[in-house]
Amino acid sequence: MSQYDLEFPAATRVALVGAGFIADFHLEILHQTPDVQVVALCDSDLERARSLAAKWGVPTVVGSVAELGGVGVQLAHVLTPPATHAAVARECLEAGFGALVEKPFTLDAAEARALGELARELRLPLGVNHNALFNPTFTQGLERARSGALGRIEHVQLSLSVPLRQLDAGQFGHWMFAEPWNIILEQGPHPLAQIESLLGPVRRATTTLVRSRELNPGQVFHDTWVVAAEAERGSAELFLSFGRPFPHSRIQVLCSDGGVELDLQHGLVAQESKTLWLDFWNSFLAGHGRARSLGRGARRGLRDYLGATLGLHERRDSFFAGMRSSLQAFHRNVRAGAPLPSDAEDAARVLDWCAAVYKPALTRARRAGVEPEAPPPVGGEARAGEICVLGASGFIGRRAVERLLARGLPVTAVVRRTQGLPPALLDNARAGRLRLVLASLSDPAALARAVEGARVVLHLATGNGTSWEDIERDMLGGSCALFEAARAAGVERFVFVSTIAALYLGADAPGWKPGAESLEDDVELDPKAAQRALYARGKAATEQALGALAESGGPALVTVRPGVVLGPGTPLQHSGLGLWVRDNHCVGWGMGEHPLPLVGVDDVAEALAALAELETDELDGQALNLCARVELSAKEVVEELARTSGRELSFHPRPLFFSQLLELGKWLVKRAGGRVTPLPSYRDLKSRSLRPPFSARNARRYLGWRPVEERERFLAEVVRPMADPGSSQVPT
Repeated sequence: MSQYDLEFPAATRVALVGAGFIADFHLEILHQTPDVQVVALCDSDLERARSLAAKWGVPTVVGSVAELGGVGVQLAHVLTPPATHAAVARECLEAGFGALVEKPFTLDAAEARALGELARELRLPLGVNHNALFNPTFTQGLERARSGALGRIEHVQLSLSVPLRQLDAGQFGHWMFAEPWNIILEQGPHPLAQIESLLGPVRRATTTLVRSRELNPGQVFHDTWVVAAEAERGSAELFLSFGRPFPHSRIQVLCSDGGVELDLQHGLVAQESKTLWLDFWNSFLAGHGRARSLGRGARRGLRDYLGATLGLHERRDSFFAGMRSSLQAFHRNVRAGAPLPSDAEDAARVLDWCAAVYKPALTRARRAGVEPEAPPPVGGEARAGEICVLGASGFIGRRAVERLLARGLPVTAVVRRTQGLPPALLDNARAGRLRLVLASLSDPAALARAVEGARVVLHLATGNGTSWEDIERDMLGGSCALFEAARAAGVERFVFVSTIAALYLGADAPGWKPGAESLEDDVELDPKAAQRALYARGKAATEQALGALAESGGPALVTVRPGVVLGPGTPLQHSGLGLWVRDNHCVGWGMGEHPLPLVGVDDVAEALAALAELETDELDGQALNLCARVELSAKEVVEELARTSGRELSFHPRPLFFSQLLELGKWLVKRAGGRVTPLPSYRDLKSRSLRPPFSARNARRYLGWRPVEERERFLAEVVRPMADPGSSQVPT
């Protein structure tokens, strides 16, 4: 008899609550899962949910869990931000359907157990997606360790080092940086679930915070943790490091009669046990056996990759295979009325481990009397002559805001959220010098409120996406909606920040030949933009659409196209320099020996501030290409970054035709495997080489723009700070 009050006469009717990044993986796997039908997507961002639903053929989109009741949902996957997991899971249960919650299940073990008790009372399934327990390498090692052939498990050593793209990009508003212990709740459940499955519940733990940094004043991030712990069935040592450039993930299980080592990063398993032989021969057997085991694992990994690429079998990479096994096991057990692979009590024990690890950070904050600052004021009346900046918290935007304020101009900063904003923006907002408005390109009503009373709009928001449908909706549609809002509000000037990538910049660019004069500001957009990458294509299409709108009236349109923007806060792996196949290996868009159209971020911000203040209308309807004339090639920039950072950064020149041949080879392999992908565009590849120089004549003439162009000064002020971000270290 089933332990759940659910009946499944046909396929299980499933809804996804949350349409963010991880939802794509859930949808792909659920479409492969027998007896499961995804009937609805639920997200407060209806446009995002509709786009995802169209991609996967999901029939219904709603904005709240309450609306799912009318769709006949039986189970929900809770994929919302971590701080909302408990409330959403409770809402699902009280609405009469079970739930599978992404990690972290909740933020507190007691809360997890309370939800588990509610699920038992209602006889509804409530599970957690601890997919790391289904990692094929881990399950293989766990089976060996538990088999008894190696004796009893006595000690586990776990080492985890992972990059964080949010940290590299300066996205300090992400939830994992909101509190010093959030990183353990965000990243820790994977390794700690594995430790718990090996050793059982935690008894005590001692944590040393090895390295910390201050992301913003008062915002401390502990990036390296060393933990010694005692558990029910043995002891453990953990090294957890977040934001490291070199990924590493290994577990060593020491047993009474042997041991097993798991390289989770590469999917390799090696085992050693006692033998009857003398030490010298035993050592030979141990090394020989390890080599054979690693070799078999490496060959299997290669076969799996090639087989999946050619369409001979399903994906078998560790992450996807673990996700698939976890989700399918949950649904299989629910339909069978069997215990779940990981239920609320399992989640609570993992959260006990999390708390035991992060407790020192919590204790330190309490001893220091650290109190969160009051949120900055949001909204308020616009002042006369307001300069409205979208993308104000971004790499260029925040510097533009600072320069506008320095000129004594009234500024409205349009941001998606106040959490994690740069300190300068927060300080100016609290002091009343800066007006903050919450809005996004997907919210026309909020955009209308943001531009009320504005004289000038600086549009730096990207509206990027992973498909042309995303680009059309967010970048193109959102920008047009913003222009319409600016027109209705009586805005005088609309500045759209595009990119030189909207132009065609190969060696055969129209009107330019190597050694000839620079390209002028009035150069035409790429007439074959449909053959370009999504970002370049989207910017070109947006320029055209805004130009058409401006012709029918409204604000005067000025388009700004920055070149390859570098400066403090730019990731070393800038795509304008080449294709970074690894974070320390850059393959050039060509031989990388010609000067690039580089520009410092502060010079771009200065030009935008000057343009916002400009009183003449001579630039209305025109474009400004913001590129300095610096005699620096991609190869030279990468070499300078290597010298400054002390890292082994390598630039690999590669002829464009050879890169195209490689891309065509990969395309053929994918097509042979049944994957429908667009033909690689040689035009896009040639344009990425950025061959022509730019005059930037309009900015120099009308704005008095004088960017940093002297080679040594550019290296000192723009390039070298990229390799030395200067993040302050907090004593531990």
